[in-house]
Amino acid sequence: MKLLHPDDPQDVPRAIELILAIIQFSKPHHTLISDSFSMDIDTRADLKSITLLSALIESFLTPFIDTTLSLFDQIQYLSCYSHITFAFFHAHRRSFMSYQLYYDTQMAVKNVTFCYKKQQILDPNAPFYLGDVGNDPLEILFRRTHMIGGHNSACSFAQAINCLEAAKDIDGVFKCHPDIDLVSCYLRVLYRTRI
Repeated sequence: MKLLHPDDPQDVPRAIELILAIIQFSKPHHTLISDSFSMDIDTRADLKSITLLSALIESFLTPFIDTTLSLFDQIQYLSCYSHITFAFFHAHRRSFMSYQLYYDTQMAVKNVTFCYKKQQILDPNAPFYLGDVGNDPLEILFRRTHMIGGHNSACSFAQAINCLEAAKDIDGVFKCHPDIDLVSCYLRVLYRTRI
């Protein structure tokens, strides 16, 4: 398995495969980590670090890729991520992760949690999906552009311009007919409730 594809640094399936490999690697080593009388201190410390990284990554990634989880379980994973990240960031600051990444991921978890609770209050029987929580118009445009381009990160400039134009056309259609835009159902509720 290659770690990442050199021609496509945003190869999401390969990145997820690498992350899942880290998570799986840490699972069978719990006995060595919990053995406080182990003579191999360096290996134990390394495995403990990998296990902590694995728990952090798993708690953020799993809610978005495991379709068998209930919504409650997804929120629980994200809450776990938020608490682990806070503890690491509080102790290590920038040496753990950049301020922007910390802020962005914590805001993502907060947004999911608040939107979930708000949806329960507004209509507990309505469907709620984590993927529909985004509220940044640029993010939505990027998502549509990426979808139209077939998730091709190695497109030419002309292809990128064509994809952007098509995404803007789709945005225009959705502005005229918001009832058919499933992605922004959540956003319409946001604007109606003035939150």
